[in-house]
Amino acid sequence: MSIMMNIADLLLRPAAFFPGHLEGDKPDLKMPLAIVVLSGIVGALSAAYMSSVTMAMMPSGMEGLGSIIAGVGAVFAFIGAIIFWIIVAAVFHGISALRGGKGDFQRTLAVVGYGSLPMVFGSIISGIIVYVSLSGADIRPISDPMQASAVVTELTSTPSMMMATVISILFVLWSANIWVFGMQEARNLSGKDALITVGIPVVIYCLILSLTYIG
Repeated sequence: MSIMMNIADLLLRPAAFFPGHLEGDKPDLKMPLAIVVLSGIVGALSAAYMSSVTMAMMPSGMEGLGSIIAGVGAVFAFIGAIIFWIIVAAVFHGISALRGGKGDFQRTLAVVGYGSLPMVFGSIISGIIVYVSLSGADIRPISDPMQASAVVTELTSTPSMMMATVISILFVLWSANIWVFGMQEARNLSGKDALITVGIPVVIYCLILSLTYIG
């Protein structure tokens, strides 16, 4: 089976994809890891750009810190993608255990890695929207550090930034759909138990993403 067919099955027919990709207690993690690494690269690029935007608001004389802050932000974003993978897998594994799930943790890791692919696409699209939105913004150095929070709030409250958040949430829900089918296969769960396993953390995560615009 070609890579493109594999990806199509994963994205559109996860119920057909997972039985052939979770064989044994220790499934191959190369493809899930590659997806997570790709997610980390996208996150690192986004973090580096947002760091440059932040530095543009800093008082003059701090320009030299820009590349350092961008580099640190990119590294943390990349590492964060791997940590996020492990944490999400641990949460799914723990909740599924409460629902009677059986199966090695490596199987859950594989499911979470595979299911993260739509979120990679969502991050790319959202990142482009953010880049276009902020490229046209008038960002000037701020003499009063207390004003920084107000400026950031103003920048993130534009329709374009809100659209980027909505798109991110939609792609998270796409990933959640894949995770539900994956957890059914990986942990031998019923559809209801798999939905509970994935649904609770995903709803909380989506609420966190929406906090800027709630209230």
